[in-house]
Amino acid sequence: MSTLNPLFFLKVSCILHWGWRLSMVPFSKSRPPLLVPPPTTLIGALAYPLNRALKLPEAFHEYSGAECLRETLRYVGLRMDSPLISFFDLSKIHFFYRKEVRNDAVALGKTYTLSLKKPECEFPAITICYVIDETKAYSKFGDEAKNKLIEAAFSITRIGSRESLATTLNVSYGEAKISPQRSGKTSFSFLRKAISDVKGSFIICEVIDWEISAIGDYSRAERELMIVPYDTTEYSPKPVEVELSNDYVFIDAGGDLVIARR
Repeated sequence: MSTLNPLFFLKVSCILHWGWRLSMVPFSKSRPPLLVPPPTTLIGALAYPLNRALKLPEAFHEYSGAECLRETLRYVGLRMDSPLISFFDLSKIHFFYRKEVRNDAVALGKTYTLSLKKPECEFPAITICYVIDETKAYSKFGDEAKNKLIEAAFSITRIGSRESLATTLNVSYGEAKISPQRSGKTSFSFLRKAISDVKGSFIICEVIDWEISAIGDYSRAERELMIVPYDTTEYSPKPVEVELSNDYVFIDAGGDLVIARR
């Protein structure tokens, strides 16, 4: 969808206290973890402090309170700035079944972030990038929308579940500009449908297609593959080279290229 509305970006560097617990949908007992946070989780991370500041509810009927923010975004993604490792905690549970007490063992998957003796990995961290349509933001959140969004970026406290604590280390923001180039390098995540070709090392996982599915009940939500540039042998972020599909463009967000809808 093409727009002439002005755009601005937020880039938020977050230190992770240990990592995150994010389960794939739909699974119950086994609960295999997502290795990286999906776009809907990143939207929720910013929406939580924003809605509290604006005194907005956590839910609108069947939709999450993060839905208002989703509708203003042209892009949301992340760059992994630290090594990742998935891990399963085996827990014993007790429950009632047909009036009988039973027990079982449940494996809960988690992703831990680590630090390395490298300048770029001194702290276990991720960088989240949001590209926001200013006109839509003012319509949704009022005349102080930009300032409120910046304040909310400084107030991110978790990535995913309430146990997945995070602390904002730095926030940069400014005007986002559409780039005319059709190929280039990016270190930030993107949806598979956004590109026609990719070269490099990356992680790939299935996520909710945040561009077309509302945040809330995901039973009928569209799904899409997400690509995260990441070198699995060096355990560090590494740019990939991509060719864009017709419906997507590069956006310059403070010197970093991200891939967004037209």
